[in-house]
Amino acid sequence: MPRESIPPELVPWLLKQEMFWVATAPLSPEGHVNASPKGVRDCFHVLSPTRVWYQDLTGSGIETISHIRENGRIMLMFMAFEGPPRIARLHGRGMIYEYGSPEYDELVLPENRRPGSRAAIVVDVQRVSTSCGYAVPYYEFKGHRQILLDYFDKRERADQADPNAHAEKGLKAYWDRENQESIDGLPGLAAAYKVERTPYCRDAMRFADTPEGGSAPERSSVKKPGNSGSGSAVAAGSGVLVKQTMGRQRMQDFIVAFALGLAAAAIYVQVMSAL
Repeated sequence: MPRESIPPELVPWLLKQEMFWVATAPLSPEGHVNASPKGVRDCFHVLSPTRVWYQDLTGSGIETISHIRENGRIMLMFMAFEGPPRIARLHGRGMIYEYGSPEYDELVLPENRRPGSRAAIVVDVQRVSTSCGYAVPYYEFKGHRQILLDYFDKRERADQADPNAHAEKGLKAYWDRENQESIDGLPGLAAAYKVERTPYCRDAMRFADTPEGGSAPERSSVKKPGNSGSGSAVAAGSGVLVKQTMGRQRMQDFIVAFALGLAAAAIYVQVMSAL
């Protein structure tokens, strides 16, 4: 049954998920519905049974922020790729706190800010539902991709080196050029690109797999996917969600099918012997 708040037993599972999806839509029937995957480690937070938030990283689009700014509607969806199957949906009303605002600074502490972080998206949860998730496949989590953080870290460094903290190829210039309106022409970022201060994050937060409050991984122990060798270490953020080619469930299915085949063969032999 749907609930009006997040049950306590669901919170640890929500926080454990390495990614989730956000869905929004404009009011216009001609507008484009949007669904976006979100997540680097510890970007999602539960403030109370009826309020959550996540750190919104810069991308080439601004659909979620634009839709929330227009009508407030938002839904967050979480899925289990390992363990017992489950899907959870959090419906609610969203609020946008852009980089540089007092609310953003209160939620995104300097020591936890990620490269390219442009807003804190707060959701007042109004409806919580869970469903079976029986059709969701098994996946093995290898790590978070590093590319997005590396790209916007370079742009932040450009702003840091600029006397006006607004370099031509910096993060604020990107916000100004790419994040001011949605594909339907709805307003996007309104103030972040005008903030005078310089975007900054500590070194550990430049790695997508670093948890909040954590330290940067040892570079000497990092091994990138595709390299030869017997070590199993993976570069922080360089992994992906990789489909398990022979997971536990598939092995069980194989054993059952093999047993049924043996039983059928035994019956066939008995029938032929009786003729």
